[in-house]
Order: sequence, then C-alpha cells, then structure tokens
Amino acid sequence: MNLKEIGQRIHYVRTEITGLSQREFVRRMGINQSNISIMEKGQSLPSCFFLFSMHITYDVNLNWIMTGTGEVLTKNNP
Repeated sequence: MNLKEIGQRIHYVRTEITGLSQREFVRRMGINQSNISIMEKGQSLPSCFFLFSMHITYDVNLNWIMTGTGEVLTKNNP
C-alpha cells in the first residue's frame, strides 16, 4: 500500500471530480478538515470513516482509492 499514491487519488477526486476546496469537500462529508491535507500529501492513511464517507457522499470506488484499480466512481453513479 503506497500512501503517496492513495493521497494523490484522494486529491484527484477532490480537485478533478468534485472541483471542491478541502474545506468544502470534507464539510459535505460531515467530517473535520484537519487531516485531509496530510492524507493528500501521503503522510497519513485515511480512516475507515473517511473512506466510507467519501464513498457515500461522492460515490467513489474505494478499491480504486486504495489500489488504483477499477473505475474512479462506482457503477451506481449515473
């Protein structure tokens, strides 16, 4: 598991898929902004709660976030 690559994929979802600031991205997920910066830099592994919230809020494929395999968004996304 490569933290830097996971962080880059989180950053990609936030900037390229949603186009949101860090603050707005996590606000919509109902979580605190404090750790997203270090996650995006690959300095911290995202928590299960963060990943679940990102999946529920933005329909992100968690397999893609963790491994880089598959589609960015789940098949439920229109």
